[in-house]
Amino acid sequence: MTSTREINKLVFAIGQRYSTFDPFTWADKLNVQIYWKEVADKPLAETLYYGDTPIIMISNTIRYSTQKYFVLAHELCHVIEQDGLSAYYSSNVRFKNKSENSADEFAMSLVTNLYIEENGHLPETYNDLRYNYGLPFLGN
Repeated sequence: MTSTREINKLVFAIGQRYSTFDPFTWADKLNVQIYWKEVADKPLAETLYYGDTPIIMISNTIRYSTQKYFVLAHELCHVIEQDGLSAYYSSNVRFKNKSENSADEFAMSLVTNLYIEENGHLPETYNDLRYNYGLPFLGN
């Protein structure tokens, strides 16, 4: 992915296809298995492949937290946009940083649209998204 506009178009197209912006519904529709596991503090989730089948492992520490929405949306970007790039991804730091930033933008777009779906309007502040869907804290 290269631009925010392309990311937003992709998120909107998938949301229209599945009639929702709920990342858990998307994972189900995409046949992505989600496993809740006791894992290290970081990362909170990881996308793995069993053959060609994507599997997302998410930390149990966020299972009942709103943070699970943003984290899953981020991992879904890796499945949707970066399928098959895992070997290059793990060996190239520059690509990894770009890929992670792109996945964060994707997740931000997805949860913003989920907020609109659930509330009927745009969020008034970043904190609205942070508290509802676990976006990262950007403060000092």
